[in-house]
Amino acid sequence: MMKNTLFRVRVVNACSDAKGSNPRLKTTIIVCLLLLGVARASQAATTVVVGADRTKHVIRGTLVTSDKVFAGEIVIEGDQITCVSVDCADPPGASIFTVTDAYVYPGFVDAHNHVAYNVLPKWTPPRLYVNRGQWQRAKAYKDFKAPYALLKDTHNLFCEMVKWGEIKALISGITAIQGTSPGQTCVRTLIRNVENQNELGTAGSHIRTYILDIRSFDSVINWNVTKSFVVHIAEGLASDVPSQAEFQVLKQKGLLRAETAVIHGTAFGDAEFAEMGKVGTKLIWSPQSNRVLYGQTTNIPLALKHGVPVSLGIDWNPSGSDDIFGELRVAAEFNQDEFGGAIADSDWINMITRNPATALALETQIGSLAPGLKADITVLRAQASDPHRSLLANHPQDVEMVWVGGELLYGRATLLQTLKANQCEPLQVNGAAKRVCVADSTAPVSKSSQTLDRIRAILLEKYAQLAPLVR
Repeated sequence: MMKNTLFRVRVVNACSDAKGSNPRLKTTIIVCLLLLGVARASQAATTVVVGADRTKHVIRGTLVTSDKVFAGEIVIEGDQITCVSVDCADPPGASIFTVTDAYVYPGFVDAHNHVAYNVLPKWTPPRLYVNRGQWQRAKAYKDFKAPYALLKDTHNLFCEMVKWGEIKALISGITAIQGTSPGQTCVRTLIRNVENQNELGTAGSHIRTYILDIRSFDSVINWNVTKSFVVHIAEGLASDVPSQAEFQVLKQKGLLRAETAVIHGTAFGDAEFAEMGKVGTKLIWSPQSNRVLYGQTTNIPLALKHGVPVSLGIDWNPSGSDDIFGELRVAAEFNQDEFGGAIADSDWINMITRNPATALALETQIGSLAPGLKADITVLRAQASDPHRSLLANHPQDVEMVWVGGELLYGRATLLQTLKANQCEPLQVNGAAKRVCVADSTAPVSKSSQTLDRIRAILLEKYAQLAPLVR
């Protein structure tokens, strides 16, 4: 134990010394984060005392909210949080979870993804592109994408494709995700697909998403109903004139509003971010996908300078990160190497909780640990004394528990077995024993009784290159 502790101290000191030693520190950052993970002596240790009332739970531990970190309790009754405090009154019959060497966060929100596409493996583009139109028209991409259409349209496996993407998200702590076509009831059993209003009681057009060329948008939006308009804009190089011109089209169509959340905006400069800041338009950032496709990313310091709220989104598996932790680390690399540290450590958690919840107009229901909100909660092994820095060092195997709407759906195998004996499937995640609750035979939607094994088998039968859930 003493040798491990001394090693960790030396690693922390070395990483701290490295901060100002070189303007290009991508490799140093990665090595430091990996070594810090190796050096961590303790494992997350959660104990549970199962109560008689399975609708009530108490989680005790170090709570991380948008503005403070403290030792306290969360009370869950049904699908809602009813108390967040240093000391809550425990409801009679509640199960009690005591968490040590871990942090309790709001459930993570992936602000932008193409969930069904996550059945596809990684794509290696043959070149860098100027804008999204270039790679979408390229034969290399069309050949790569062909299995998607076969699975979705020929084999009618859209539900299984989305569920695979949801499970991939769930095991990295994501409890809500943007990027699933609305009207699909079969995907209402795992995490929240926000366009499908999963158990949030919102109107069908509360969130509208538009991923095509903005010049082709000709719909009328009822802003009394639609509170979030999520749109791909200016996905290309800062020097690309057609990408830059999309901002003016957005304005001309009356869509530059507080309700609007711009995906990418890689071609934007100071003027565009200044206008976005004035009206309250939000930004969704996918740094890894930007880097793979264009070799550069959005100018986040300019966005922050003008008060534009920034959220993170993985985008999709083909060119995005493997999980939300990887996306955070890529963002941190850009922050260190190119942004001069413009993003504060405390901003990282907001970029995957409160900010995306607000961008999707769901902040009154998800994105925070607060009474009255849905009990969407993620618990991660502690990798540092600061939970914001710890987040950057986490990996999927560090996920201790994930709750969605008051239901423990994923986490350490022993915890799931204690609370839900033999109800959830075993899953190995980088050597860590987990269990995941996929089937829900009580849900009144089609295919709700499908297990993870069944979904995997169905997809593999038609597509042998199915992307792994975790890497």
